[in-house]
Amino acid sequence: METKPAQVTHWKKLTNPNYIGSHDLQPGQELKITIESVSQELIKGQDGKEEMAIIAKIVGAKKPMILNKTNCKIIAKIHDTPYIEQWAGKSILIYSAKVKAFGEMVEALRVKNIKPI
Repeated sequence: METKPAQVTHWKKLTNPNYIGSHDLQPGQELKITIESVSQELIKGQDGKEEMAIIAKIVGAKKPMILNKTNCKIIAKIHDTPYIEQWAGKSILIYSAKVKAFGEMVEALRVKNIKPI
């Protein structure tokens, strides 16, 4: 019989530990966060290559979130503005979902398509 260690670490936490990811949430967990600011920054991907990404700094969090186009569209829709400067102070709900990417199903961080109360 296999015993589970008291504390476990998801391997993805070691690949890009500077940004929040789907692995930071428990299965089925939704997390309400408040955006501190949004900007475009040069980041190093998991393959070591540098690329420009949209980064949301989160109020009270140690790690920011990388925003993909899907999440940006949802934030713009629920907060009635496409302007990233106007997203500061706005709250969103994030969760982990299985999505098709690069020809396979993977866990990804998503913004829920509703405005949090």
